[in-house]
Amino acid sequence: MHNPKPISPSARYFIKLLEKRSAEIKLEQSAKSQLNQDVLFDEVDLFFKQIMSQNIFIYTVGQNGKKESTILAKAIFSMSQVIRIFYSTSFDDENTGFIRIRADRHLQLIIVERMHGIRPKPELLYSSLDQCHVIRFLIRWIMRRVDWSKTKLVNLELYRRYHQELQEEAEAKMNAALAEQERERVQQAYEAHVKNKTQRRRVR
Repeated sequence: MHNPKPISPSARYFIKLLEKRSAEIKLEQSAKSQLNQDVLFDEVDLFFKQIMSQNIFIYTVGQNGKKESTILAKAIFSMSQVIRIFYSTSFDDENTGFIRIRADRHLQLIIVERMHGIRPKPELLYSSLDQCHVIRFLIRWIMRRVDWSKTKLVNLELYRRYHQELQEEAEAKMNAALAEQERERVQQAYEAHVKNKTQRRRVR
């Protein structure tokens, strides 16, 4: 049987370099494939679709350049994974502006940026791949601008649905707990029955 000679140091070095380069190529290929993936945006889109239909008012700058209260349905525009929240609709183009939220496939991030004035240059406010983080940032932005003199919780369909769902969830948990208690009671009764039956057999 032929016994090959031990691998020489130079051949070991060559194999080591091949192994390293192979790993680098795999990482590059993985990175390229990730760049071609769509950035998830459905939760962000759904959030804005749900709040746009509500009687929620925020303070904006109106066409006359003065502070005014605007319902969200008139301040928010959504199209093709790009959402705009207008905080100023002034006739003075220098003072018009909006917040733009978009999915950036190249950066693999959701970008929140401010667009202000004539031929605006994007001003980065926030970025993350996590939709929940982006939504929390935007909720804080909206909360600072809510007009509470016009926004009443009792007038919000989402508020009513929220408490209805909470009640349904609580009832479901209670029913599940009762079902578990009943299951345990039946199990204990069965075990006691088996135990008693076994003891009677031993007495005989």
